[in-house]
Amino acid sequence: MNLQILLLDIKQILTSKRSLYTILIMAVFALIFSLVVEFSPEDLKAAMEAAVPPGSAGVFEYVWFSDVMLFLLLAVVSFGAFIISDLDDDGILDLTLARPESRCSFLLRRTFSVLASFIPVFILGTLIAGIIAAAIVGNMDLLEFLAHHLTLMPMLLFVIALTFFLSVPLRNVTHTVLAGFSLPLILSLTHMFMSAGDPGSEPSILNPMAYSVRVFTGQPLLEAAGVLLVLTCILFLAGGMWFCKKDI
Repeated sequence: MNLQILLLDIKQILTSKRSLYTILIMAVFALIFSLVVEFSPEDLKAAMEAAVPPGSAGVFEYVWFSDVMLFLLLAVVSFGAFIISDLDDDGILDLTLARPESRCSFLLRRTFSVLASFIPVFILGTLIAGIIAAAIVGNMDLLEFLAHHLTLMPMLLFVIALTFFLSVPLRNVTHTVLAGFSLPLILSLTHMFMSAGDPGSEPSILNPMAYSVRVFTGQPLLEAAGVLLVLTCILFLAGGMWFCKKDI
């Protein structure tokens, strides 16, 4: 794997519109929800404060995790689609694979580039969102807010791996993003409908919304995180073997 090309890939992703839009989405939603929390009527604000579970970074984090998670997943899915689908849509994939670099080496480089770019983009977006919220709302633990977001990483990496796996047969970036976003959305909505009929039902480990609730309420995460990381590796390996062995 050529280190110079790898660094150029990382630089390209970090400076892409995708990275900028991810940070902007987090900043804009942080601003909107901070203003909602700050200027809510006193009785509504008191109700939100009463609903905040112990261990949460504050009212803003409670509102943030409840309402923003699915929008955040859409940005995450776009990174998974970036591995091969984006190049295919631009007509660059076949040109790239025509070079001496093997398909497996190319895929390894692209996957590492995307992961190495996504993590700092996500951390920077989280920091900006937290700073905006702390400046407006005030009573929020910024370090705890960042720590909770880092704890989301197993779920976010799973979504990236799932999107990449779907991109191998789909190739088209629009179809890949729609498929990668639809599956977590269906899992989240399914639990919402099930819990309405059976409030005591346990959500799936693969449910992004339920995982985010586990994070900010301080519930045990070891089992869920372990399962997600194992599934992430399986999806990357299966998708990688599919891509390397068969010219779809």
